[in-house]
Amino acid sequence: MLQKWRDHGAITYAGYILGFPADTKESITRDIEIIKRELPIDILEFFFLTPLPGSEDHKVLLEKSIWMDPDMNKYDLNHRVSHHSKMSDKEWEDAYRAAWSAFYTPEHVHTILRRSAACKLGRPGTTLSTILWFYLMILFEGVHPLEGGAFRLKFRRDRRVGMKIESLLIFYPRYGWETVRKAWGYWRVYRQLSAMLKQAETAADRWIYSDIAIAPPQATEFEDLSLYHETTGGEAALARKRRDDVIRAGGSVSEEASAAVAAE
Repeated sequence: MLQKWRDHGAITYAGYILGFPADTKESITRDIEIIKRELPIDILEFFFLTPLPGSEDHKVLLEKSIWMDPDMNKYDLNHRVSHHSKMSDKEWEDAYRAAWSAFYTPEHVHTILRRSAACKLGRPGTTLSTILWFYLMILFEGVHPLEGGAFRLKFRRDRRVGMKIESLLIFYPRYGWETVRKAWGYWRVYRQLSAMLKQAETAADRWIYSDIAIAPPQATEFEDLSLYHETTGGEAALARKRRDDVIRAGGSVSEEASAAVAAE
């Protein structure tokens, strides 16, 4: 499916929720490396598993009197507002920050641009601008990319009730310095990634470049790819596919096989 979208010039933008019951800091790191290696995803954004008010998760935790952060300003999917069964609060928060760093490494950004440049309908320039948006917001602004833009606007009198309004002589010099420092950081990263884009577009092997994520599907991929065997739920997804293939072909599935798939 991802390769079909790529063949038609689509840029793949995926969300990844961190904090399901089986997740650990180590499993999250492992899964991201598998995604980088085996799936042609251009943009990946991360979220905390969040019991949003009005959701079933929130209702269940509330009925069980399980702790949830009372500050409703934090229920934006980018702040931890509950506890995890396997990870400490710090481990979960560290895993969230590490996930961004793990996906948007210079090496992997270069790989994404090479994949895009190798496609006849690819849009490596647009891919790079989107990567820059995501990467810069995390790197310099410390906010989720969906909450950030080119420059951060701050207004001295915009303060929560009870918080003191800062002096002109403190607020504006600090705001100005922050803006200049971040703009320089933007420019530095832009130059680095732009050089990668130029390299990808002028590479002698541009049109023949391939890796495991964009190589044509193989009959053995369900046995060879780590995606199906090392990730949480991978084996179960593969079992469901095989069951569905049998049904589509007009065959029958044993009750034991169906029960095993349902249990997973």
